[in-house]
Amino acid sequence: MAEINRKLYQSWRGPGPADQDHWSLVFDPDTRRLLVRHEWQTSRHDGFDELELAEFLKQSGAAQTALIDSLFLVPADA
Repeated sequence: MAEINRKLYQSWRGPGPADQDHWSLVFDPDTRRLLVRHEWQTSRHDGFDELELAEFLKQSGAAQTALIDSLFLVPADA
């Protein structure tokens, strides 16, 4: 089975139109792990980082709120 990847949030880093951050919820069926992948791209560099779900949710920000909202279909601050 292929990796399952669901985009959950996107933001712009600026100043260029391609300077963006993307967060995705990723399930790896081989390792049976659920991760959050953060990818970024700017005119000078790009890269990605993967966090365990619990580690990601310990942080606060718009990406964490978007994940909670999408999982439970209610606003995180409700």
